Parts: sequence; structure tokens; C-alpha cells
Amino acid sequence: MSFVNQVVTPRNSKVTDPQELGEGRNKHTYYRIDVRPPGAYTDPISSIRRRYSDFQWLFSRLHAEKPGAIIPIIPHTAAMQSSKRFSEELVEERRGHLERFLRRVQVHPELEGAPSLSSFFSPDAEVFEVAKRENPTDTTMDETMGEAERLTEKVKHFFVKTTVKAKAMRGGELEETSDGQQMEEIEEYLNTVSGHVKSLAKNTLAMVKASEDTSKNMHELGQTLFGMHQTYDPEKNHNGSDSNPKQITLPSLKTISTVLASLSAVHKVKYDENTSKVTQQILDIENSIKSARLALKRRKEKQLTYNTYLQQIKNRTAALDKIQHTASLNPPTPSSDAKMADAQKSLESARYASKIALDDLIQVTERIFREMDRFKSNLDQELRSVYVRHAKVQVDYSRQLDGEWGKLLVGNGTKPGVVGTANSNFAGSQDADVMMI
Repeated sequence: MSFVNQVVTPRNSKVTDPQELGEGRNKHTYYRIDVRPPGAYTDPISSIRRRYSDFQWLFSRLHAEKPGAIIPIIPHTAAMQSSKRFSEELVEERRGHLERFLRRVQVHPELEGAPSLSSFFSPDAEVFEVAKRENPTDTTMDETMGEAERLTEKVKHFFVKTTVKAKAMRGGELEETSDGQQMEEIEEYLNTVSGHVKSLAKNTLAMVKASEDTSKNMHELGQTLFGMHQTYDPEKNHNGSDSNPKQITLPSLKTISTVLASLSAVHKVKYDENTSKVTQQILDIENSIKSARLALKRRKEKQLTYNTYLQQIKNRTAALDKIQHTASLNPPTPSSDAKMADAQKSLESARYASKIALDDLIQVTERIFREMDRFKSNLDQELRSVYVRHAKVQVDYSRQLDGEWGKLLVGNGTKPGVVGTANSNFAGSQDADVMMI
């Protein structure tokens, strides 16, 4: 038995150590994947290296092997220039996307036993290369056919499928299974949810970005006030001979600029944390909608295939009727008998293929129903999680921001014009002088 049939799909994999191999146009980044058996957190049982295109191959094969499954999308950032394609930022971004992709497909209940997963994780490079070279067998073809007959059938199928597809695009309805109404409801649900998620993403990401914008504005404001302080410092310009100096009751411009620098630092850290805890999750939710639509698209392709064979049955039935009618008007000949036999065989082939295609369509439809039940539950949990995380970040940093702003308030037990001590241990204050540069 081959490794492909024996391997247990690992559930603990980590993508690390990106390395560049090759030169010029043949230059590629290979990522190391540490393979561990389920439940193990010890040293990896093996390590393999895969390039970005290998992960894309796995994505495509999983769709082919498990049509109807909601397979996580691998986010892709286009990079035409070599300098950007191999930049540390892009390579690290891809590494994170690839690791999340692997971890999700490894625990996906519908992908259990997928041959491509076993091949992908095989430590035997030849096993993986063979898997990439092999083409899937068309299971709708009659196994009794020879290679020439199979090729002829594929050509005929292609032209009929093109006709059926064109008809559907013009508004013609395709034959459905008994679950057609439920599929329409799922499509309507996805359309509605997609609109809501787009709105949520737009407004949530705007809230997150507000912290970055505020950080930049406060930094520039602090620098400007510090410049103003350098043009006039009341303490340095105070004439000591004045017997009745005006009491300074407000913080100096230098103090205000220092606090603003600290506030800028707090907002920047807040933005970074929101980006990691909220932004990425929102983008993942948007991608999950795309993944669900792809699953429905795979189901639509199966439906189109089934309808193509139904059309072939109609065409071949009409052709056989015509041959039989002609034969009834003329004496039988070896040629006419052979022609009728070929037409009957062709019709039976189409009927066989339509049965296989229908069984395939039903199986994919059932998988989509299971997937959508999980999808709705997971989406609900993910949205709750996003805004609970966002709330926690707001609460944590609101305390720190209040502490920094409080340093400018007089009457809290501090000397007039002296910065207060509320939350004075915050690290942002330590970076204030640096941010003023």
C-alpha cells in the first residue's frame, strides 16, 4: 500500500522558514512545513518544503475532490516586480495566510480523506510530484469504452455543454433536483449576508483606521506645539527681578506636546492590536463568503453537467427515432443495422452518464447543506467574537488614554502647571521624547 493510502493527515502544522531558491524568473520562495500527528506538540515527525503554487494546487484539487465543500481561500497579493514579490513584508504576509489555510483545511470535516491532502503532506517528494502530474478520471464515462470512444464522447459532451450553458445564460432554466428550492434559499441567504458583511467590514475597518489617523494627527500636533515652545519658554524668559511674577497655572506647551506624543504612541499601539485582533478577522469573514459562493459555483457546474447529459439523451433519442423511421421504410442492410446499433449504444452511454451525473449532483447538494449549517453557526460566532475583541481593545486603551489626557488637567492634587501622575507608568510616556524627534 502506498504512503498516500496510509498517511494520517496531520492536524498540527506550522509554516516557517521561507527560503528563496533559483535565480531570475525561476526564483521562488519555498516554505517549510513542520508535520506533526494529531494531538502532538513534540518535535515534528517530518518537515517538507512547498512553494506558493503548491498551496494553490492543493486548493484547486480539494475543490475537485470535494465539490460543494466550503474551502478556505488563500488571500493573494499581486506583486509583479521581483523586489516586491520577495520582500520580507509580502513573504511574511503570505506565510501567515498559508499557515491559516493549512490549519483550517486539516480540521475541515468535509475534507477528511481527501487524496490531495495526503499527497501534499507526503515527505516523499516523488509522491507529491506524481499527484501533481496526474489528471482526475472522468467518472461519468462508461468504463467499457475504449480510449478513442472516450475522446469522441468528450468532444460531443463539450459542444452540447456549450449549448446548454448558452441557453442558461439567456435565462433558460436548468433541470433541478428535488432540493432546488432549498438551494435558491441558500443563494438568497448568501446574497443578503454578503451585503451586510460588506457594510460591517467597511465601517469596522474605518473605526480601526481612525486610531491610525488619530495617532498621526496627534504626532504632528505635538511636534508643532513643541516647535512653538521653542520659540517662547515662559520659564526661561521670566525676569527674576519681577517682584510679582504671574503665577503659571496651566501646563507648558512642552508638557502638552509630550502628552500628545504619548497619546500618539497609545493610538498607534491600539491600531496595531485592533489590526491583528479585528481587521484580520473581518477580512477572514469576507473571504468565508467568497468561499461559500465558490462552493455553490461547484454545485452549479455539477448541475450543468447533469443537464448536458439530459440534452444528449434528447438529441440521441431523436437521432435513433429518425434512424428507426428510415429503417422501417427500407429493407434492412448490414450498414443500416450497424448504424442503428451505434445509435442505441450512444443513447445508453448518455443515460448511464446522466445517472452518474445525477448521483454526483445529489452528493454535492447534500454536502452543501451540511456546510451551510456549519457556515451559519460559525459566522454568528465569528461576528460576536470580532466585536467582543474590539470592545476589549477599546476598554483597555481608553483607560490608558484617559490617564494621558488627565496629565493636562489641573486641580487633581498636583502643582499648577506640573504634569499629573495618573497612569504615569504607561510606556507611551517613555516614548514621548523619541516621537518628538
